[in-house]
Amino acid sequence: MAEESSTQVRPTATIKSIVKAAVIEQSEKAAALAKEAEAKKQEASVKVVEVKNAAAKKAEEVKDTVAKKAEAAKKDTAKKAAKAKKDTEKKVAKAKKTVEKKAKQVEKAADKKAKEVKKEAEKKVETAKKETTKKAAAAKKTVAKKAATAKKDVAKAEKTVVKKATATKKAAEKKATATKKAVEKKATATKKTVAKKATTTKKTIAKKVADVKNTVAKKVAEVKASNEPKVKLVLQYRDYDVEQSVLLKNAKAKLGSKFDGLKNLDLYVKPEEGRVYYVADKELGSFDL
Repeated sequence: MAEESSTQVRPTATIKSIVKAAVIEQSEKAAALAKEAEAKKQEASVKVVEVKNAAAKKAEEVKDTVAKKAEAAKKDTAKKAAKAKKDTEKKVAKAKKTVEKKAKQVEKAADKKAKEVKKEAEKKVETAKKETTKKAAAAKKTVAKKAATAKKDVAKAEKTVVKKATATKKAAEKKATATKKAVEKKATATKKTVAKKATTTKKTIAKKVADVKNTVAKKVAEVKASNEPKVKLVLQYRDYDVEQSVLLKNAKAKLGSKFDGLKNLDLYVKPEEGRVYYVADKELGSFDL
């Protein structure tokens, strides 16, 4: 009976050993699989970090490229604007010199005309004086002749002659004065007319210069618009995705009616602050991004 019992126990012990070995083998396999899974997980984490770093580096490179292109475009625009401004200033200076030259010519012509009128007036006054003197002399001779012929009426005739001579002289002087005033009045009117024409000419020339300046400015703007490439600038930072047109629209809303008359507008975007700072000509300010 004892032999039978030991025979029955041995197979049980063998089975337990086999089971235990199988369990240990499975545990080792499970541990190996877990280790392998952990290694793959760590490898995947490393790859994720590498991808993130590569993406961040690529984004930084794109940002630098966009910034460089924007700076180059800005410099090119500034250079073209400076050249256009210089050309415009040259044309305006040339037009100004032409206007000044024409104004001097008009003024010189006016002075010349006034001198001619004044000379003509003086000449007429001198002629009137000579005629008056001549008439007075003739009248005196006639009186002397009549006095010699009519000795009896010498006293009476002498008084008459003196009276007539005085009246003739007064009339002649009055006529000479009237002639002088008429000539001076005509000279003054002529000078005023010439001055008015000179003023009108100056205004016309000034208007033409202004038109030329406006035309040049428009052509410069057209050349500037035609030569500049169409650039679309988009700011992408965290939760921000803003185009350049939106920034200009917000700047226009902030500045109101001042926006249309601006010559220069500089925008400085600070996404980390959520603000856009601007310099509009000489005015400083900011608005939300």
